Amino acid sequence: MDTANLTAAWLSFAATAVGLGGLISQASAINDQLDPYHATRTAEYLGIWFQRQPGPPWWKIAKPPPEGPVIAARMADGFCGVNAVHIARIPVVPPGKAGWSTILAMFHNDWPALLPDAAAVRSVDAAEKGAGVVASADSEPARNRAAGVGASWVNLDRTGLKRHQSHACIVISRTTLITMLVTTNGRPVFQYSDATGFRAGYASYCGQWYITWPIGQEAIVKFAAHDSIGSTEVLPRSFAQRVDRCGQMVSGVVSAPTSGFAVGFCGRKNAGLYRLEHAVKGFQGAHSGRHLYNMMGGQAYKVDFLHARAVAETGEADDATVLELPSKDGGDKGGKVRMAVPPHEEDVLRQALDCLPWTSLSWSMHRGMRDVLTAYGRGVMNTHRAALAALLQRTVADRPDVFRARGWDPEFVRENMGPMAASAVLAGAGNSGDSVRVVTDIVSVYVGDWDVARLDEVVFWRRPDVNEIRELDKQAVVALTKLFVLEWSQEFDYQLYHHLPIDLYFA
Repeated sequence: MDTANLTAAWLSFAATAVGLGGLISQASAINDQLDPYHATRTAEYLGIWFQRQPGPPWWKIAKPPPEGPVIAARMADGFCGVNAVHIARIPVVPPGKAGWSTILAMFHNDWPALLPDAAAVRSVDAAEKGAGVVASADSEPARNRAAGVGASWVNLDRTGLKRHQSHACIVISRTTLITMLVTTNGRPVFQYSDATGFRAGYASYCGQWYITWPIGQEAIVKFAAHDSIGSTEVLPRSFAQRVDRCGQMVSGVVSAPTSGFAVGFCGRKNAGLYRLEHAVKGFQGAHSGRHLYNMMGGQAYKVDFLHARAVAETGEADDATVLELPSKDGGDKGGKVRMAVPPHEEDVLRQALDCLPWTSLSWSMHRGMRDVLTAYGRGVMNTHRAALAALLQRTVADRPDVFRARGWDPEFVRENMGPMAASAVLAGAGNSGDSVRVVTDIVSVYVGDWDVARLDEVVFWRRPDVNEIRELDKQAVVALTKLFVLEWSQEFDYQLYHHLPIDLYFA
């Protein structure tokens, strides 16, 4: 009798346990289906950040939102606290579908080790010259590299993701968005603002940016990497960008920390006659890039200003150099701007040209500054274009092993690199980040062990005999290369922030 009762009790307990297990299993499945983040908790969506999710608390039935990184970027603080970021157009770690995950797989706080045994290049100076060892995107080390580089940005603060439509988003400021746009060399493709809201698309060296702000809804930003870059890439897979310098160039400011020189440029003007005037510490009163400069953490009151005053108010000086610039009205139909530059202002322009920051990539920049500096330097540049193009070709022909060691494809170095660089210099203008990277890396090899501070400030344009120079020394080559980068840079709407809310969802 006791045995029968014991057996019945155990059978009852087992049936109850099975029933409860089934109910719990069904409840868990139903809870998963009701989870608003169900489709975005996957490794396919989150990429490497799937591995960084905390375990769900056992005492809660509903799962908390997945966590994502806190991304903040501006000129004064860098990208997530890092000024010299290393950018790889092909994501180094699995990026996932989220745009913020893709960006963090391209931006790195240290030189990305694309091979397990690659010698790390950790200084900004060496990074500016593109040193490093590169693995094919289809190689075994490349497929397994996530273990070695997955720690990138692992120390970022995290917060719960925000759901917007079918996306799991982080929240970023408009300053962070603009900083990321200019760091990736973004340029506007389209922009619409009407009764339905605001829409814009920006092409960049790293991918496509899309901004949508429907009336009465949250503004959302999306980013997609290029789908045309893969194992056929012939350039080094990563390069260094300095966030502070990108912010200065889009705000229209040239500065030299070693000498205390800092000057801001006025914006593009309507057709007419103007006189350029130097106002000491006058940038705080400018309407040009001053707002963006302050928003990015700059101190506009410490910056001089080159102001364009209508000639009708002051009269045109007889000893002034007159530059012909594009007008704000657009194209030849709107006429040209004629800018008179007195001798003192010429000295300021020469110093600004000498103090242009070194870069590996073209700039997203202030169009007023680009107009004035390229127009002023074009005469000297045209005199030396052929010599500079020939020098670039000779450097590639004489030192192919150096370029292969820096990550360039051997066949590209042998067959295409020199002619491509020469053609870019001779063209006088263009829109190709690859061409700029080719030219700047050749010059980095040519000058040898120059550090980035030495590349940032040279003495060429300020030489009294600058118009009589016949042979190019290293200072001249660097100065002309920095002007070449301006010629190949893209205009950027430095007043984009007027169209954006303070915070945006980054999907």
